[in-house]
Amino acid sequence: MMKKTVFFLLCAVLLLSLLSACGGAKTDVPVSEISRAVTDAIGSTAALAESDAIFQGMTGKSAGELGEHVVLVQANGTSIDEIGIFKAGAMSTKELKALIEDYLRQYEEKQWPMIELYNPTEKPKLTGAEVKIVGDYVMYSILSDADRAAASQAFENALK
Repeated sequence: MMKKTVFFLLCAVLLLSLLSACGGAKTDVPVSEISRAVTDAIGSTAALAESDAIFQGMTGKSAGELGEHVVLVQANGTSIDEIGIFKAGAMSTKELKALIEDYLRQYEEKQWPMIELYNPTEKPKLTGAEVKIVGDYVMYSILSDADRAAASQAFENALK
């Protein structure tokens, strides 16, 4: 009888610890809230403004097809800083990641030759661009190493 009691107590403790440890990513955070967290993390190093015209143009996807998203691009100056945050919906995270990777490839092939003429020092941002998935959310960042690390951490933290 004692063995059964100990066994059931241990099972109960294990079950409770498993349930309390199940965190995972949040699934219902507005993309605008994540965007604010990311831009706050990189501070005033980048004057970014919402504009998904180039992203939509190069991917051939409308805002409706992309679902909830924010694309932030450099508002002024010659920097190529850019961040895109998407929530999976009509498109899965896998499809979004593939779309973003294709966008980054096209960016380098089609946009970079023009940008290189006036600011060739921005190339490491593009070649170091990162695509990150957390739960149902996908973010890409074309930023300096330090800003990309800060943005990535803020993205993860906003979804914990």
